[in-house]
Amino acid sequence: MEQGFSPPPLSLYIHIPFCLSRCGYCSFFSLPFGKSAIAEYLGYLHREKALYADCLSTPLKSVYFGGGSPSLLSAEQINKLMQGLQLTRDAEISLEINPIQISPAFLAALNTTPINRLSIGLQSMQDAELVWLDRRHHAAQMADKMKLCRDYGYDNISLDLIYGLPNGDTSALQRNLDAYLALNPEHISCYLLSLDEDCAKHKDALTLPDEDLQFAQYELIRHSLVDSGFQHYEISNFSKTGKASQHNLCYWQSDNCLALGASAAGWMAPIRYQNDANLADYYRKIDAQEHYPNRQVCSLQRMMEDFLMMGLRLIKGIDMGDFKQRFGRDLDSIYGESMQHLNRLAMLSVKDNRLALTEAALFVSNSVIGELIL
Repeated sequence: MEQGFSPPPLSLYIHIPFCLSRCGYCSFFSLPFGKSAIAEYLGYLHREKALYADCLSTPLKSVYFGGGSPSLLSAEQINKLMQGLQLTRDAEISLEINPIQISPAFLAALNTTPINRLSIGLQSMQDAELVWLDRRHHAAQMADKMKLCRDYGYDNISLDLIYGLPNGDTSALQRNLDAYLALNPEHISCYLLSLDEDCAKHKDALTLPDEDLQFAQYELIRHSLVDSGFQHYEISNFSKTGKASQHNLCYWQSDNCLALGASAAGWMAPIRYQNDANLADYYRKIDAQEHYPNRQVCSLQRMMEDFLMMGLRLIKGIDMGDFKQRFGRDLDSIYGESMQHLNRLAMLSVKDNRLALTEAALFVSNSVIGELIL
């Protein structure tokens, strides 16, 4: 990478793997909640944080508590994890929240922490879908829960939506979208359901909608949300003006992100690393004071490819001048032939020194990006 440029902004991800119960569609690393187990885990998390004290002297543009269910942490536990961190003046501090935990007592305690953005794992506003997803909240509760969040001053709320459920159709999805819009969030993240082999509901994979229906559902989401005033700023994410997720932008812009906690994956250029998805191994490596476990020191070629894979997820695409500044190479000198081919197929747009996916390419982005860089 070229020398002499300022380091990219730094973000911090903190993984809390504990859940009250495991949802059948989930294949992420998670563990059953227990007070003694989480106390031991937090002890190691603080020790891991101390290993990276030098990195954490840099002001953080965002902090994200993910999981699992990080809303199982007490306000005191959150504040202790935040203690000593340097933050930029407008830092975004996000907490993923299970809707069943939203209550006056919970929000009053949360108000004593620096959390200023809520990411609510809503998933659906249809009760039949919530039952299938093993979610324990009910759609009718959400208007009151959103009002509670507003009453306690939270003005940056993201809602998760899962689409592509078994036997789903576009009319049911439209009702779902209407219900989401009625809640008036600042941000909506939309995820196509995938039932991996290690999730409990993998047996239902054959009942998922075919690719044509999945595409129709994606297009319905895109047009419904944009027509309702949301900006489509990343393949799966929509926000009101000024409310794009700053933490996720760090990933898509290939900025540095330190990641703490079991299974958490980080990027500290040129190192890509991931903590073990196993508590015994995770604890053992902290005991050994190991930095950047399971690391890969990325070559210039790998960093350029990763930059393209992440940056092309943004609707605005990649600034080709930024690419040259980062890597000292002209983008079209490396990928020009593939860019021209995909441009002729109307899958890539090259305009005003920006490279971006076309609308036709968004749903098949992985294939298009793969063809570009291979």
